[in-house]
Amino acid sequence: MAALFGLFGGSGDKATKPIYSMEHLQHLYSRLQHIKNDDDQNRDTMVEVIRQITEALIWGEQNGHDHNFFDFFCEKNILADFVSVLGVPREKKTVKVQLLQTLSMLVQNIRRDTSLYYLFSRNYVNQLIATQFDWSDEEILGYYISFLKSLALRLNAETIKFFFNERAEQFPLYVEAVRFFGHREQMVRTAVRTTTLQVYSVRDSAMQRFVLDRSSRTYFVHLACHLRELWLRLDQAAARGRGFLHQ
Repeated sequence: MAALFGLFGGSGDKATKPIYSMEHLQHLYSRLQHIKNDDDQNRDTMVEVIRQITEALIWGEQNGHDHNFFDFFCEKNILADFVSVLGVPREKKTVKVQLLQTLSMLVQNIRRDTSLYYLFSRNYVNQLIATQFDWSDEEILGYYISFLKSLALRLNAETIKFFFNERAEQFPLYVEAVRFFGHREQMVRTAVRTTTLQVYSVRDSAMQRFVLDRSSRTYFVHLACHLRELWLRLDQAAARGRGFLHQ
């Protein structure tokens, strides 16, 4: 857990165990409501409030003996607040980065199925996936793609229902991920491939038909071209190696 909190920039004494309480979580929620729509408030304060809320929620999940923290998160619909803030174009980058980190960590660390289903329900996550951020900002893009990957790693025959809408023919998790297949950053390309492989592993016939129909004209073509390029480079490297041996 110490490593987990370190990801959020905490610098507390290792000998001091963090203490969380419902009263403190309620206080953090009140502060969040006060500052989220106030442009005059220090956004660094908002980042710290979000970070502490995240730590409290994950602590509650990891300890497992008391789920009141996450129940409070659901009751107050804090997820809607997070998604709303992320959708504000003028919001500071530090706030958006913290929120993307927060959501990734929640997805990765939630243990109860009911908690995970809450996160994925009511379409807030799909709304976030479809948000158009500043893709020229590599840090924002990196955290966004990592968030998509964390979602994909939780896909199964049950959770796919929250992301794939057969009637509307919408699958934002997959569609948005494959947009970045050919990105110049290797980390982004790797995360996209992990995401797509997780999607392909889910047994859902309607979803698989959707993927084949959409990807046969775009993603799989690009993937085939990429594999062809890799084979050509491998062949050229092997040829250079043979030439060196004959010298």
